[in-house]
Amino acid sequence: MNELEYIEIKVNDVLPHEFDISSLMDLLKNVENLLYPNDKKKRPIISYEVKEGSTRNIIRTIAGPIIAVNAILNQIGNEKSIDSIDPVQGKAIQNIQEWAAKNNQNLIIKTSLKGTSNLEVSRTTQYYRSENIWLDSDLYLYGKIVNMGGKTNPNIHLATDDHGLVTIQTSEEVLANQRDNRLYKYAGIHVQAKQNVKSGQLDKNEVKLLDFIDYEQSYDDNYLSSLINKASKSWKDIPDTDKWLSEIRGIL
Repeated sequence: MNELEYIEIKVNDVLPHEFDISSLMDLLKNVENLLYPNDKKKRPIISYEVKEGSTRNIIRTIAGPIIAVNAILNQIGNEKSIDSIDPVQGKAIQNIQEWAAKNNQNLIIKTSLKGTSNLEVSRTTQYYRSENIWLDSDLYLYGKIVNMGGKTNPNIHLATDDHGLVTIQTSEEVLANQRDNRLYKYAGIHVQAKQNVKSGQLDKNEVKLLDFIDYEQSYDDNYLSSLINKASKSWKDIPDTDKWLSEIRGIL
């Protein structure tokens, strides 16, 4: 059984019986995006309980996402900004910020991990995304297509190394006109999306298909060997390359 940990969102100076259910729902609806910003279909259970001590909202799930959120809380606390974190998670924090400002509440977000990072959010904090650093870009994404289709909102799910799982919007007509079955195959896809100019991250809320591109997940053995041979000539007069590299790096 996977070990469970939790996120705690403490609302100061409000007791549980004073907390209206609609206000609570507005606050907590952002937690799923904070924990699982990408594919939610196969996520494990997220459970909830409330404890006194003002109002302590306890959101519990497996340890991995909690560890990731704890790192994000630490990053936000250090940078005093949400611009460099995942856009979906950044939007969740911004929504919580807006909730705190609207309701004039003071929140503390932390985890159950030892040495947890505590993030305070109130009407005086400014955890809003800098919209001017998100630019419309044409990009080429590479990865494995793990899902295609959809009755009302056709899309492609592309598992990438650089950006995780990306949902790419398209049309039924485009998918129907594909001659080859692209499902579970590696592909290059030309897309239009907003990209953070500081971190290079994508805003995964709106990625649109422009075109498929020819892509082979392979490399030329002969070309790679020729590059290795060219590089080796530069090392031929060095008797002990390991020692030389250590000296350059300041290890010896």
